Amino acid sequence: MEQTTPDFFSQQAGLSRAQGESLARMISLIMPDAAVFTVDAQKRISYWSPGAEKLLGFTQAALLGENCLTANRCEQCMRGCGLTESGKVEGAPLLLHRSDGERQAVLKYAMAYLPEDGAFAGGLEILLPQQADAGKTAAQSSLGEKYGLISHAPEMQKVFEMIRRVAVTDIPVLIRGDSGTGKELVARAIHGESLRHRGAFVAINCATLNAGMLESELFGHVKGAFTGAIRDHQGLFGRAEGGTLFLDEIAELPYELQAKLLRVLETGEYLPVGASQAMQANVRIVAATHKALREEVKAGRFRQDLLFRLRVVPIFLPSLQARKQDIPLIVRHLLKQQFTGEQLPVVKAAVMQQLMAYDWPGNVRELRNVLNYALVMSDGKQIDTADLPPELQTIPASTQTMAAPVAKPGRQALSEAAIVQAVTDCQGNLTQAAKQLGIGRTTLWRYRKLWQKD
Repeated sequence: MEQTTPDFFSQQAGLSRAQGESLARMISLIMPDAAVFTVDAQKRISYWSPGAEKLLGFTQAALLGENCLTANRCEQCMRGCGLTESGKVEGAPLLLHRSDGERQAVLKYAMAYLPEDGAFAGGLEILLPQQADAGKTAAQSSLGEKYGLISHAPEMQKVFEMIRRVAVTDIPVLIRGDSGTGKELVARAIHGESLRHRGAFVAINCATLNAGMLESELFGHVKGAFTGAIRDHQGLFGRAEGGTLFLDEIAELPYELQAKLLRVLETGEYLPVGASQAMQANVRIVAATHKALREEVKAGRFRQDLLFRLRVVPIFLPSLQARKQDIPLIVRHLLKQQFTGEQLPVVKAAVMQQLMAYDWPGNVRELRNVLNYALVMSDGKQIDTADLPPELQTIPASTQTMAAPVAKPGRQALSEAAIVQAVTDCQGNLTQAAKQLGIGRTTLWRYRKLWQKD
């Protein structure tokens, strides 16, 4: 029925509100796995099917009379509702938020009721869970969230797809990205999605030890190999047997050790310090750096043959500045790691505007530190601009201008992120969101219309 019912539904026209309510109940019986609901002229939910409860996790008792954004938490809907403008939506792919915070990919079919005076009079909507390839983007986002990589940015969706593809192999991977972008999280995701996930994930920063200590730490040593070697020591290759070894800041690997690492990659063998017999390594190598290794090769600091062995599959991580649309998602994720339910602090819209305007040279790591600072300085119930570190207290005028395309004289411009965050904080209640933003409800609608992209 999942394929025939939308066709039947799209052929209906000019339903009254009473007819729409009856049709919704009939469809909910025919399609028990679909989310079927109706809204009135103010987009308040008037019917919520058992399938909707199952798919999105919200109960009918909790949603009747509430704005539909409370249930859907859909960023596309926040920018503008196709149902109110065109009267019909047929098979539109959307990404919604479930009650447990997980995202659900759906296809949306909707039809407005027959208007009596030309105005929107309410409507009937069906949400079908996407299957297989249709839910690919949602599956990729779920993969990222599983390992702490929170993003809906297209650049990061490509990264998630690369993780899925390379994880099923043992090919060496080189992760390139600025400090704080999450290179180790990507390495852990590759390990976690691989056949080696039951083995150990072992990580080391190559910049933290000198050549002698690093060689012993990587390959191990035998008793008596050097002064102080009072017993055999198993290196990281031994500890990562059957699993993954993550070599962070690989560009800082001392030149004299690069040939020994190359031998492991070429032959699968390594020699502990002071040993006479080579050991066999069953280890997958994932390396990371914030430097361009080709430039290091030109400067004579890195072996070209090792570069080619490590950089079989390169993965490039974008900076946080390049995906600022993810900042509200990341902030909510970080808060949910420390708080639950009603204890979750409210991030004021003005705060989100400051966060969106900042350049974030330290990327997600810096954002986490800023949020922790703000939590310490706040009252624990809400985060205001006064709770932010000094470097985020003010934004250059030029940056504010770019953040908001329009503003009335004498009124501070609001960014799209601030609008979306306020609507989210108020669970879709536009009147409350407008009050939080310090603007009128009509002005809020104008902002939303301005940023409508669909």
